[in-house]
Amino acid sequence: MKRISLWISAGLIIAATAGAVAAADMASVIHARQAHYKEIGKATKGLSEALNSPSPQLPAIQAYARQIDQLAPQIPSWFPAGSGPEAGVKTGAKPDIWAKSAEFKAAAAAFTTEAHRLDQVAAAGDLNAVRAEFPALGKACKTCHESFRQKD
Repeated sequence: MKRISLWISAGLIIAATAGAVAAADMASVIHARQAHYKEIGKATKGLSEALNSPSPQLPAIQAYARQIDQLAPQIPSWFPAGSGPEAGVKTGAKPDIWAKSAEFKAAAAAFTTEAHRLDQVAAAGDLNAVRAEFPALGKACKTCHESFRQKD
């Protein structure tokens, strides 16, 4: 009887430890996701400020556009199952990201398309074309935020 008790206790300890590790892993996933979004936000803000500057610096604009383009395709991978509000970490992610996965992936793909288009336009070096393309990126951001992000 003592052996069974020991095995049950050991199993419970292992299960509890695994649960704690999984929760810690999800916390790190959420924190990494938030850091990546802050990078996108800083690059977008930098791009906006550079475009509205009296003397826009093309190399800076190109660097911001490239950074957004490099991060955008990664977005769906930042939302593994279990990394929503149920993880117990403050997150702006709505449960709809997982409940409406196809819609979320489509919105992320639209953002990725716009980010890539903006990067290509910036690489070509025409500031007026970049200014004309930039609002499409903002619209793609807004679409996703409205559907899949909690209001602050």
